Amino acid sequence: MTSFWMTSFSSEAAICGMVSRTVSLCPMTTRPQMQWAVPRAFPRYLIDQRVVLRAQGVFHGRTKDISEGGLGATIAGELKGKPIVELEFHLPGKPTPLRLKAEIRYHQGFQYGFRFIDVDDQQRKMIREATVHLALAP
Repeated sequence: MTSFWMTSFSSEAAICGMVSRTVSLCPMTTRPQMQWAVPRAFPRYLIDQRVVLRAQGVFHGRTKDISEGGLGATIAGELKGKPIVELEFHLPGKPTPLRLKAEIRYHQGFQYGFRFIDVDDQQRKMIREATVHLALAP
């Protein structure tokens, strides 16, 4: 079977093009991303860290994904309205927690989406550097 493929096709691209229609055997060059009506400003990356949220009390949770513009998290508790909150979490490889103000942009059950507010260049750089080794979120 291998000799057939090697003799029938002259390039890996041809093999990948023919085979990928039925079975994905070739490495993907790009990761598929969800198509939104309005494209995201920054790519999201998977991250699983503890997060402390301060607003109307203190809440604890876990991050799901992060970008330079915000993060998704599972928070144990329900936040009323759309308040401005403070998020505190560690970036991978950083000993000091990052503290950022954020606006709640999405909420369904315990799942929340936050948009960072007033992020300075240093904080944005820290996030960008931390995401270099993280996998892209689906």
